[in-house]
Amino acid sequence: MSFVTNKDGSAIQFEQLIAQFEEQGGDSPLLEHCVHFEDSGAVGRYGNLSLRSAFQPLFQADSMRAVAHEALLRVEDDRQRSLSPEQAFRTPKSPERIVHFDRLCRTIHAINFAAQAEPDAVLYLNVDGRHLLNVRGGTHGTFFEALLGHCGLRPGQVVLEILESRINDFDRLIEAIAAYQRRGFGIAIDDFGCRNSNFDRLWRLSPDIVKLDRSLIVQSTGNPRARKILPKLVEIIHDLGARAVCEGIETVAQHSLAVNAGVDMLQGYLYARPVDRLQHRPTSAVTGTADLYPPGS
Repeated sequence: MSFVTNKDGSAIQFEQLIAQFEEQGGDSPLLEHCVHFEDSGAVGRYGNLSLRSAFQPLFQADSMRAVAHEALLRVEDDRQRSLSPEQAFRTPKSPERIVHFDRLCRTIHAINFAAQAEPDAVLYLNVDGRHLLNVRGGTHGTFFEALLGHCGLRPGQVVLEILESRINDFDRLIEAIAAYQRRGFGIAIDDFGCRNSNFDRLWRLSPDIVKLDRSLIVQSTGNPRARKILPKLVEIIHDLGARAVCEGIETVAQHSLAVNAGVDMLQGYLYARPVDRLQHRPTSAVTGTADLYPPGS
């Protein structure tokens, strides 16, 4: 596979992109030669870790059309042992290396996405909360916007997913989100409904998208009270001016519950598992299931 051009024929400026990263890495051998290319696409290198991309589509609830793809990190060490993204993100310790590692992961995903995606396609990227706190002065997104430009992508094509419940410095979080939004990035609050999530924080953050934690749909499957609450949560999210995503859908019953609750987008293993190629259609049939849980049941 050639990673010289995007799908629309525009060039991905690899040399400029890598040079920009190497300049940021300084003289540390841990950060040198941080991007290379294999048949499967761009691969990041951080110490003894290899960083690759997998993509899972998000589907429009009313049409089951893929409207975006979330990039997920796949990590192996030199012994080809798999690490979870959580383990990998604990590797960098200093503020500078935390920022570098987070940017590196997002850039690898952007390269691999841009090489496959249609023009104006939308990419969801996770952002490490420590990165948000280590970048100061409202400059969030400045460096990454330049890197996206080398890939032929614009901030308006990128939605940054943030786990707000894990960030204690709420004022800094507000500052970071505002800075990203000023540059055109979309903001999604991830796993809403777990830990310390609450609507007061959501109101102050003004996200574009809210991704509901999988526990909400799981509880709704077996608990009639939770089933009645789910549509009300979605309604409040809509009242805030945001779109609602139900993630972690694994069964037809969960699909029906989410659709009947009025969510805008759906994501989960029922439709597609994460792979290195962009998928645009569900891998299983999910139509004709709305009568399993009629509205108000």
